[in-house]
Amino acid sequence: MSLADRLRNETLAHHARLHSLPGYHSLSARTLLPESHRTLHQGLALLHQDLTGALVATPHPALAVARAETPPLHPLLEPGLLHEAPQGVLPSEVLIGAVALGERMRSAALREPVSLLGHHYALRLALLPLPDASPWDGLTRQLQGVALEAAQEDGLVRAAVETFSRFRALLDALHPPRERPASYWLNRDAGSHPVTRNLDELRAALRAAEASWEEFPYYAWRFGERGRHYSWSDSAWLVTLGGRAEPQAWRHISWLGGLLAARGMPRLMLERHLRCLHRELVRAKPEHPEAHDVLRRMAERLAEERRQFLDDLTLRGLGEDFDARVGPDWSRRMRGTGELLASAVADECSGLTQAVPSLASWMGEPSRFPPPWLQAVAELLRLSRQQCLRPSFPVAP
Repeated sequence: MSLADRLRNETLAHHARLHSLPGYHSLSARTLLPESHRTLHQGLALLHQDLTGALVATPHPALAVARAETPPLHPLLEPGLLHEAPQGVLPSEVLIGAVALGERMRSAALREPVSLLGHHYALRLALLPLPDASPWDGLTRQLQGVALEAAQEDGLVRAAVETFSRFRALLDALHPPRERPASYWLNRDAGSHPVTRNLDELRAALRAAEASWEEFPYYAWRFGERGRHYSWSDSAWLVTLGGRAEPQAWRHISWLGGLLAARGMPRLMLERHLRCLHRELVRAKPEHPEAHDVLRRMAERLAEERRQFLDDLTLRGLGEDFDARVGPDWSRRMRGTGELLASAVADECSGLTQAVPSLASWMGEPSRFPPPWLQAVAELLRLSRQQCLRPSFPVAP
């Protein structure tokens, strides 16, 4: 089956669901409420802006035609509105979903550049196809002479489906207009909690979340896309702590760190994420480098709690020892695992009793990992407990 045929088949149901929406019929009949109409265009403007930037950022030859072409504007869209990408505080919560998709495009330019063709296909060719135009033929023409591997095709199709899904959710929320928590647009399972609506801060939060997933492949292995969405919403919530007094901020950070540790995410992950989030916020708003400094101080406070049991040098040494035991292949595939296991022991020493079991049970699963890995996990935990400066339990001989 050709890629064009596969895209047509795998997005056919998404087309049908999109075209069945009241908002799509209202858009086609030109009866969409003015405010909804403006928000729709602002979302498309953000997405087109981010897609263009992502295509320019990667020189991959498969993207050459997509970089060079700018498809004509659909008759249902107004040129003036399409260029009105919002700045500062987002005027509507539904635009948070567009920003999240835009950041996925930026991340894809670094990790999986060919998947940008999936976003390009959905956003520019297939979502609102021009009359008498075939989006599949358009993509086939753009890919003429380009050979893609199976994994690249899979990533391209996933990106197209994600774009359809995000756009459909945006249009569905605009007609009839419906209220949803701001956090819904990052993570439908997160419930209602505050997240930043400042565009620069939101992008910084999402970039920090993506960077955390790159640092620890364990995130994706264990928690998948659902976990990634929790990272998005948590990161965008953490930004809102930037204006809090330190005792208030610490109350929230301490609670979140304990919750995550009990679910298999040692507090080292939160510590590193806070440092990354602070860097991204300073980069996004260099004119106010002190605005979110409380996040850096919270990361340092987490680190100081850990260092009571395992200092930085010891933690790094334990991680290197683990990598040597599991070998180069597994140490690349699961970067940072040794440090995670050791830091879970430090969390346990500080009173978080579920920190080690919640992580070690997954890391020590024989159906998932080979015997040398399992042996390395057990030895790492033993060595970490020996190294703890003030263990809260007897050290194994």
